[in-house]
Amino acid sequence: MTTIRDRAVTAALVAVMALSIGLLAQPAGNLPVIGGPTPEPSASAAPPRTYREGVVGVPQSITPVTAHSRVERTLVGLIFSGLVKLGPGSDLLPDLAASWAQDETGTVWTFKIRADAAWQDGEPVTSDDVVYTIEALKDPAASGALAASWAEVTAASIDAKTVRFTLATPITGFLAALTQPLLPAHLLSDVPMADLATSDFALNPVGTGPYSLVLIDSTHAALQPVSATRGPGATPSPSAPTAAPTVAPTAAATASAAAAPSAGRSADPSASAPAPSPTPSPTPVPLVTPAPGAGPIDAITIYFYNSEAQLAAAFRAGELDAADGLSGAVAKDLQTLPGANSVRYPTTMLSTVVLNLRATHPELRNADLRKALLGAIDRSAIVSGVLDGGGVVADTLIPPGSWAYDARAAGSTPYDPGAAAKALAKLGWTKIGGFWAAPKAKKAYAVEILTVPAEANRRVALIGTAVGDAWRKLGFDVVVTRLAAPDLTARLRAGDFTAAVLDVSLGLEPDLYPLLASTQVRTTGSNVAGYQDPALDTLLEAARAPGADAARTSAWTALLKGLAARMPLLPIAWAQDVVVTRSVSGMTPRLITRSGDRYWDVLSWRLAADR
Repeated sequence: MTTIRDRAVTAALVAVMALSIGLLAQPAGNLPVIGGPTPEPSASAAPPRTYREGVVGVPQSITPVTAHSRVERTLVGLIFSGLVKLGPGSDLLPDLAASWAQDETGTVWTFKIRADAAWQDGEPVTSDDVVYTIEALKDPAASGALAASWAEVTAASIDAKTVRFTLATPITGFLAALTQPLLPAHLLSDVPMADLATSDFALNPVGTGPYSLVLIDSTHAALQPVSATRGPGATPSPSAPTAAPTVAPTAAATASAAAAPSAGRSADPSASAPAPSPTPSPTPVPLVTPAPGAGPIDAITIYFYNSEAQLAAAFRAGELDAADGLSGAVAKDLQTLPGANSVRYPTTMLSTVVLNLRATHPELRNADLRKALLGAIDRSAIVSGVLDGGGVVADTLIPPGSWAYDARAAGSTPYDPGAAAKALAKLGWTKIGGFWAAPKAKKAYAVEILTVPAEANRRVALIGTAVGDAWRKLGFDVVVTRLAAPDLTARLRAGDFTAAVLDVSLGLEPDLYPLLASTQVRTTGSNVAGYQDPALDTLLEAARAPGADAARTSAWTALLKGLAARMPLLPIAWAQDVVVTRSVSGMTPRLITRSGDRYWDVLSWRLAADR
């Protein structure tokens, strides 16, 4: 029998790593109204069940490679889909792909696209769409930080329904990378990559996902199911196209098509595939048992709010069925309301302290010093206090929900500022003017911590403040500098920093090679710490290499021990995607990478009849 992890081993996933430095959604007011009048339900039809969700921000670019804000990723998660999709637990299941195979070296992957896979405008999904999407991901002008993650992947069209990926090195985690939603080449081939984010398509998207956009303005977006007979994550057949939105005379929106969930679609096996054929998804186990009379969602409306306070007020007033992306304190308050429930999705988003470990910063290149700096930070207090429980303490660079996680190998650095001070003294650090000075230095060591402003990413900004306070208390001369995304990125890439508090997205199937390998300092720039260690490089390569289950587990155990000994990054907390709901059942939490990934089982959700 093929286990979940066997499928991950033999049909693996590249961990898409990108620094998330908190891009702001643009202010409301400049978003055009698109969409057309929605059909009125017949007199005999039951009123449609419309799921109403609120999120802070107004979308400016709704494409899989240019979406940066939560609201943009929310819409991408509903409108677009990839070759494979998330399933229950750790499963990866076929979506637009019918089957796939890899060669013996693990560097060549061949995918067959489903014959009936179609875009929401009725055009068939082809290998050209896959190639176009990969090129967009590799182009910094379109995808920004994502470009480094796809730099060593080449996609080629074999025929209209066959695409081949060639990897520079074999990566067991490649399959999960192909949950990446696709873009339609037939609509975008004439659009320069640099213009994709601001193109007409970016606010008038056509995807292959479970829902299509029928109307959007500066206050909300209305979506309807692509087909009433499709299964979760499946796409409509070319014979049942859905019209793209057009300019609307009104902002009112109600969609009436019903979405009846059905069993997951299995892939057609490939006789030549050396990897196991994908298997159907079992029925997800819902978090909450549906109330009597609860039914499937007929339509979705996503409402946009300028602030968390406005979003919370709308939920309290009963205007929403769910509020997404709330801070821990607000979520805790709302979930005390009658009928409210908090759903928490663990994520692969790691808040971490990146130290500059280049030769220009010799003071930070000692592993014991880095462990002392981490031991001075009360990470439990950050999670419970600063984040109000909206996260999990991170002990290493692999999330606890990952199959590769091994608590004993990862170890744990306890909070002990007294021990941290003793370690500094043992390493030759001394106090000058009340502040720590590096060994043999004649003045105090100044620490500038770069991070983002609160309006860009409140969680990361608060962690940055907490880290600064902890190191100040330890005895360092610390200043926290908050920079907009372009300025922060420029300083990181130039190596012009001492420390930075950032979010790092590590992907569903772990792969730390882009983040820490010596080659990635210059070739892709994704190793922003500038860390170089040939012995760790060997461990990183072994952990991403194809192999049997036992061999991969052993490789990851060795890597986690190597990370614990070296502490190349200082892990702080794993983020959680918290959704407060009311009258909704069927949401099943699983490990996700993007906020829009939580819609993996949306066609299994149910709304109470009396809400």
